Parts: sequence; C-alpha cells; structure tokens
Amino acid sequence: MKPIYLFLLFVALTSCEEVVTLPSPASDHYLVVEANLTNQNKAQQIILSRSQDYFDQSSAPKIAGAQVTVSDTLGNQFSFVEKVAQSGIYVWEPTAQQPTIGKAGTTFTLNVKWQNEMLTAKAKMNRVPPIDSILYQYDEATGRQGANDSPKNGYDAQFYARDIRGSGDCYRVKTYRNGVLFNDPINLTLVYDAGFQKGAMTDGLMFILPIRRSISPSLYVENDKIRVEIWSISEDQFNFYSQARLELNNAGLFSRPAANIPTNVKNTNPASKLQGTGWFGVSAVSSLETVVDPKKARTGLK
Repeated sequence: MKPIYLFLLFVALTSCEEVVTLPSPASDHYLVVEANLTNQNKAQQIILSRSQDYFDQSSAPKIAGAQVTVSDTLGNQFSFVEKVAQSGIYVWEPTAQQPTIGKAGTTFTLNVKWQNEMLTAKAKMNRVPPIDSILYQYDEATGRQGANDSPKNGYDAQFYARDIRGSGDCYRVKTYRNGVLFNDPINLTLVYDAGFQKGAMTDGLMFILPIRRSISPSLYVENDKIRVEIWSISEDQFNFYSQARLELNNAGLFSRPAANIPTNVKNTNPASKLQGTGWFGVSAVSSLETVVDPKKARTGLK
C-alpha cells in the first residue's frame, strides 16, 4: 500500500501546476541606438530600433527612413545611409579622402532625425595603449575553460599591454578565435586603468593577470588564430557596460532588482514623448593577432 500511496501523492502534487502570467507595464517604446564607431579603416554602422514590452518575444522593430549623421569638432561630417531598405542599419563607408572616421582626442556628435523627432548624443574618442604581445602555454583546462565541448587540454593564452599613465582611462577587451568573437555576457571584459575598477591604484601599470588571461575563456588548439583588441571607452560607457553586464547576468535567489541602464542619447525636444536609449560610443582600437604554434609555446606564464 505504501508505494501506491506515494504514487498517488506524487500525481496529486504534479497535477496542481498552473501557468501564471504576471502583468507588466507597457513599454514606452524608446528609440534604441546601437553605435560603437572606431578609428579602423572599415565600414562603420549604427543600428536603430524600438524597445518592446517585457514579454514581447518578437524581433525588435527597426527604425527605417531616418536621417543619420555624425559630425566632429574638426568640422567633418559623416552621412550614414540605410544599408538595406527597412533594415534599420545605417552605414558609413570609408573613402580615399576619409579613410577613417577620426582619431583619438576628437569629440563626435550623433544626430538622428526621424518622424519630426531629433535625437542626439556626444562622445569623445579616447586614447588606447598598444598590445605588446600574446603568449601561450600548454595546460589543462580549468573548470570554466573545460565546460561543454571545449578541449580539456590545449593552449592557455594571455596578452600583455600597459595602461597609459594618467588616471581614468577605460577600455573594453575583445577576443576572437578564428575570426569569431567571444560574445557571451561573461566575456565582456572591462578595464579601468590596468584593473577592474576605479580606485584600484593601477594607473600606468601592466594590465593585471585576470584581465590578461580573460582572452582564454576556453583553451586554444594548434593553428587557432587569436586576435585581441583593446577599445578605448569613456568612463560613462564603462559604467553603461558594467550595468548592462549586471542585468544580463541577473539571475538566481540573490539577484539584484532590475534597474534602468544609463544612456547618452537625448531628445532635443524635452516635451516629446519619444525618448532615446542605448549608447553612442567612439573608440580608438589597438589590436594584435597570432597563430598558435606549439614550437612557440612558453612555460611559467601564470
């Protein structure tokens, strides 16, 4: 009788499940700007879309037919043209006369005109240090590196770069393996001077070890191409990314309450119902790449 009783109790408990849909306030449908322009000699793009209600699972609607321009303090103007009709992706292509969009030390202004609305944002392209080298050694994967189908043995890499002297420089580190960006939220590596946060007393130092090793979320194998980029960002953009990372990783019993992420996109008409969000950023970029060669592996890097 006891097994039958337990079975009936289990059925009773599991049959009481009910899906509950919680009400959520409607979104204000902000105009979202995604713009990270660089001094690299390649096409630059700005993506415009509309925000959605919290439980809306459809693709974010794109903002089509906008007039998008960027100007700088040197008198240059760059027109961004919608790449494909109704795509919401606006592109500027380099020319012989304008091979890049600018250089470090220059301030840029974004202007977006759409349906009698005007949104604007400003950003300065800050300096960036060069990457000295990328080194690697053969090793066993840590628990984090060996997750899923990642190799359990391979090459653990780190890069070397020194922060420019003068407190307050902020950067984002991007890593590519065979041309593919490590793009999970956990791979969002932010740097303040040579450390992780303001006040760490790392001005002018070599980037600290955890940052140098962040380029190895998994181990590399022979002939893998490793590309590392350092993007200069403003302190405000550092704070924007930091908050966004918290929200993206916000889960579990002790998760933080959701909060609005800061933005530098503003509507020039304060009375307008259409407000902007997202971020307009400009970055100077330094980069270095290497191909994993067992003959060039080092030892004792940790």
